[in-house]
Amino acid sequence: MKKTILGIIILILILTGCQSEGNKTPAVTLSAEQVQLWAQQTIQAMVSSNTTKTAVVLIPQASPTATPTVIRPTIAIPTIVISQPTARPVIPTISYVQPVQKVCDQMGFVADVTVPDNTIMQPNQVFQKVWRIQNTGTCTWTTSYQFVFDSGYQLGAPSAINLPRNVLPNETIDISVDMQAPSVNGTYQGFWKMRNPSGIKFGTAATQSGNDSVWVKIIVNQGADSGFVPTSYPGYIGNGTCSIISMFPTSADSFYAGQETDFTVTVRNESDTVWTASDFDIAFIGGTNMLKRPDGIRFDLKSDVYPGQTLTFGLDIITPSGYGTYTMEWGVVRNNEILCPIYFTANVNK
Repeated sequence: MKKTILGIIILILILTGCQSEGNKTPAVTLSAEQVQLWAQQTIQAMVSSNTTKTAVVLIPQASPTATPTVIRPTIAIPTIVISQPTARPVIPTISYVQPVQKVCDQMGFVADVTVPDNTIMQPNQVFQKVWRIQNTGTCTWTTSYQFVFDSGYQLGAPSAINLPRNVLPNETIDISVDMQAPSVNGTYQGFWKMRNPSGIKFGTAATQSGNDSVWVKIIVNQGADSGFVPTSYPGYIGNGTCSIISMFPTSADSFYAGQETDFTVTVRNESDTVWTASDFDIAFIGGTNMLKRPDGIRFDLKSDVYPGQTLTFGLDIITPSGYGTYTMEWGVVRNNEILCPIYFTANVNK
């Protein structure tokens, strides 16, 4: 058996060599392992068939060309990480603002046209307080509305003043009230409101202090303002006998402390009386005496002023040395009666 196997192997080698020379094709290179594998397969086939006499000729075949293994580079696919927000998004808060509901009757304070707070007065001094008031309500103020005293010191003023004209919503009006300082030194304050035709009082929008009035506040000080005691002018002020045509300075102008300037005014005689040079004068009535010559407090008219005619005069003044707002009251007078009150205001700034 061993001889038979050896013979078969030798035959395979011979045939392989001959085929290579005869066909002139490239020799097939067989490894020892491959040859041994074929021999074993051949022997097994022979044993299985129980035929030892039959010779099986194996023709070696060219081993198939091994398919090259392609090694592909490993490509790392990036991992996309979606980060979650750590906090919830802020949702804007929308706050609802309740619209302001305006009331029918309400007033607003705009300015003290004359006699600002803490104005120094002489005992029994007559003056006219003028407020600038705005209609901040939704109803028109007719001439049936009144400006009325509410509390505090009345200062010789009437209890109620009828409005001279209608005042539409958002319009302003200057309200004048004739007053007189008390005869005793001290601080005096009076509070005023509006009153509608139904008799209901109303004021400004309530403040933190709860006071919705407008007021006048004066200081009576005997001998103040260079020791000058003005003449007491009883009678009526602002009775429609004159009108202011032009004035300098206005309440909006400002000056330096101790500044020299001129106050000038033009007024028109609205009365039925001739302002005669022999009977009528221009006089300092009260407030802060800002005259450069403090003793020049009264002088005659230069000529007669007939009804409808105008009168112009000027004053040589020097502003006070302290900062603040100062008011000086002058007027066209006959004896001790004031026929045309005139107020000069000086704002002294730093």
